[in-house]
Amino acid sequence: MAAIKGTKSANGGFQNEKSILKVTYDFAKDAGATGALDLFTAQDDIVITGFYAKVLTTCTSGGSMVLDVGVSGGDTDILLNDVAVASLVAGYMAAPTIVEGTPNVLPLPMKLADGGKIIQTIGTAALTAGKIEYVFEFMKF
Repeated sequence: MAAIKGTKSANGGFQNEKSILKVTYDFAKDAGATGALDLFTAQDDIVITGFYAKVLTTCTSGGSMVLDVGVSGGDTDILLNDVAVASLVAGYMAAPTIVEGTPNVLPLPMKLADGGKIIQTIGTAALTAGKIEYVFEFMKF
């Protein structure tokens, strides 16, 4: 699987210490083809306790692009699910949505095993511009 140019590793640090990891998808560096891109790889078993996305540069597409963020080989849209390109304007902030079929339950905290990957998936149509910053709060499990 391909990775964004600024892909990172998430080392859990000390057992009782929270860490912050910021990763940026940038169309100018990473292109906009449909498919999945690695955002980061866990270097230990970790628990993700917080997640936010902020659009830095408005995203555009020649079609009806949708964006997902989730776990590679698992629930690929657990953090962001089918966010339409029309929503991805500069300044837009996104956080996880309530898990489908489970009223009022957010997907966080969420365990990610050592070697597990968080991915961004561009679906339906390619992106033609855009820059999105992702912020993850996590700690060693």
